[in-house]
Amino acid sequence: MSAVLDRLHEHGVDDLEALMRAHVGRHAQKSPDWDAFPASRGYPELDRAQLRFIGSGGSPKVGDPNTLPADHFTLSMVHQPAGKYAVLHAHEIEEAFLVLSGVLTATWEYDGEILEARLGPKDMVLHMTDRPHGFRNDGYEPVLVSIILGKGRPETPRYLFHPRTHGSAVSATYGAGPERTHPLDEHSDDWRHREFARHVVRYSQQRPRWHEAGFARMGYIGEGGAPAGTYRKDLIRLPRGNGVQAYARGVEDAYLVLEGVLTVGWEEGGRTVEQRLGPKDVMLNPAGRRHWFRNDGWSDVEFMMVVGTPDPEDVQFRPAPAP
Repeated sequence: MSAVLDRLHEHGVDDLEALMRAHVGRHAQKSPDWDAFPASRGYPELDRAQLRFIGSGGSPKVGDPNTLPADHFTLSMVHQPAGKYAVLHAHEIEEAFLVLSGVLTATWEYDGEILEARLGPKDMVLHMTDRPHGFRNDGYEPVLVSIILGKGRPETPRYLFHPRTHGSAVSATYGAGPERTHPLDEHSDDWRHREFARHVVRYSQQRPRWHEAGFARMGYIGEGGAPAGTYRKDLIRLPRGNGVQAYARGVEDAYLVLEGVLTVGWEEGGRTVEQRLGPKDVMLNPAGRRHWFRNDGWSDVEFMMVVGTPDPEDVQFRPAPAP
């Protein structure tokens, strides 16, 4: 997709429809990359595949022509088979995991002590900057997780307890035995549990806030959710027949559809174009672009809205006029 954008700019193409199509990432057109993370080569216990939508995520494959260019955040998906794990590691920026299917065990490390949280569909954990963390699939089915990193081009992760340096047995337990591994207790007085719990968002525990423009919003990162660092993320529920008028931001935003079919529109110079997105499709709306969303389907739509700033929402959403 970035290759398409380059060609459009190279030839000076002023085609709003083509430009909009080039900002859509279709899940059905993505091919899983089982070699996205070179540090995992030769270790079958670390097997997982990546689907890149915006930027390269945690992979060093920054030249993928089929991804959208990243500015303030990247967006990818990772498929992890049952019984596999990811090495304890840390990033220089925050990283959000949103479970799309399956059950994921997310881990944080504190000076040799491991805390674990099991996350189901639509649950999220926001890994803090420089906090060592890992994840694994203890379930009976594969896990699919959406991953967002708060930087257009993240640095290579810092690995701890990799099987190459510490052996597979130590790596699989993140360097801690059973006596130093604990389930997250969200009611604990221990500061480590409290800190981890502040960064875990459970779909079942979030309360929707209805907007006068006709949609509901659940805070995942930012107001009502985990502490925002470099970007915000909200879960939007849009009832059938509802939509908003065109708006623009000073930063990019992206839509990741979870359920239903979302119609997205762009506007420029009196012209309008639209694209329809299904589950796991992604739309990247550049900074300054006037755009809107609408539900023309027969069921409610749920989608994640990711905004390239941690600042509170400043868009005054207005309901779209009835058709």
